[in-house]
Amino acid sequence: MLGLFTHAASAETRAIVIGVDRYEHAPPLRGAAADARDLEASLRGRGARDIVTFIDSAERAAVMRALDAMLARAQKGDAIFLTFAGYGAQQDGPILLLPKFDPKHTRDNGEKVARAELDSLIDAFEKKGARVFLIADASFGDGLAREADSRGAKLVYRSLNERASAESAKHAPRNFAHSVVLMAADAQSKAPELEIPGVGQRGALSYAVARALEGAADANGDGAVTTEELIAYVRGLAYQLSDQRQSVAVIAPRGLDASRDVIAQLGRGVGVQAVGGSPAEEEEAAASSGGGGLTITPLTPKSMAIGPGQSLPPAKPAALPPRPKEPIRLALRGAAAERGTGAGAHAPFVLVGADAAADIVWDAASRDALAGGDVLAHNVDAHELDVLIDRAATVRWLKLVAGKGPLPMRVAPEGLRRKGERVEITIGGVAGRNLLLFDLTGDGVLQLLYPLASDPPVVQSSDYRLSVVAGEPFGADQIVAIASTRPMPQLEQALRQLDRLRNPAKVIDIVSQFSNGEAQLGTVGIFTAR
Repeated sequence: MLGLFTHAASAETRAIVIGVDRYEHAPPLRGAAADARDLEASLRGRGARDIVTFIDSAERAAVMRALDAMLARAQKGDAIFLTFAGYGAQQDGPILLLPKFDPKHTRDNGEKVARAELDSLIDAFEKKGARVFLIADASFGDGLAREADSRGAKLVYRSLNERASAESAKHAPRNFAHSVVLMAADAQSKAPELEIPGVGQRGALSYAVARALEGAADANGDGAVTTEELIAYVRGLAYQLSDQRQSVAVIAPRGLDASRDVIAQLGRGVGVQAVGGSPAEEEEAAASSGGGGLTITPLTPKSMAIGPGQSLPPAKPAALPPRPKEPIRLALRGAAAERGTGAGAHAPFVLVGADAAADIVWDAASRDALAGGDVLAHNVDAHELDVLIDRAATVRWLKLVAGKGPLPMRVAPEGLRRKGERVEITIGGVAGRNLLLFDLTGDGVLQLLYPLASDPPVVQSSDYRLSVVAGEPFGADQIVAIASTRPMPQLEQALRQLDRLRNPAKVIDIVSQFSNGEAQLGTVGIFTAR
């Protein structure tokens, strides 16, 4: 059982939840209403009773009356959740758009709520001794972390801003005494709606906050979710679910001890771096690589040989999600489906039209395979699509596992990398933990990255850094990290048996079977082009 924490005995958790999919003068969104329902259910399930919810029919007059009424009801010690999922834009600062907002008449149309208004409202709540959590699952700018390929699935962004984002500078972020603001992206950027595995179209911020409040953010297992844990979980999960297209923006009080500030209370029942290397070493590594277009530095012989036909001892299965039952949606662009297309896939799939929402799009003319606006792999033949179907199902499952509490991972620099450019992957929170790291290339080849040769299985530094160089074959690489305080010899051996093989369907089997119950997983993508 988990309850939202309040300081006073008579204090309440209150919320105004808004989700808008249907706009009168803008294309519909696909997941904002579901975001609102999810957050409402999460809050109610944790004991919140005073919740006012607006789904689609959210007119400004009614919203403002609800906010004023909640301010009047607020008491000292209350926790106030103000959540919005829908479109955002810029108009002398960030604005949240209500269903009747008309982008053609921005000055005359009052069906919006300005962030500046909400800032003033938060000040008023704080004067009454309450604290506010503002969850703004909308975006306000026009910047993109990475352009989407027009041949792939069309991404829907929660921003109607089509101008330069200089106006955002007019609205300086307010530093509140006790309240916290989470935004889907910074004021210059756009945040996409995502296909959340097993859930459907959603906003990554709302989805992550709902899971955090349910307890997934309790990283240290002490029975409480702190502000620090909430922020780290939400940032990490949104970043990984969006394939680095989204970085949640946070405004938290400067004087707040986030590591001790409890939001939700659950009922009780020498650094290691693989960076550097000479150009000659990198060329030798690239020549020996049987996987994707990344040169891994260093790439050394295996530290544990597995003999042909050697079997692994049984292990107790970990409590991990089952395989997603939803079929992978495959679209063929410029070609009709041939008999047997995808028949060798282990994962369920369905063929959809080229203009439908697809998980994988295969361009017959260029033989490129695309997913979510990114090129997965080049030079893919039709008979190879079964492997890509299995890869898509495996990545979907890995993101489900990460949702239980993602291992912190970052990619720098972000965006599309060109030939010869170096990328550094940082895995955080691994000090004193056993680490396994592997790459699942765009065409489905697994490459073990850590441990290799004399690498110590237990990392001593807080962060582990891996340097890679973009090279042929270009496309997408999914980097997966698994960390545990206990050794994982069976999982390591199983991964070694798959090393350099093109069998992504087996990844789910071996991680499910051989990872222990306290293992933590993170996954990020790297995208390369010539």
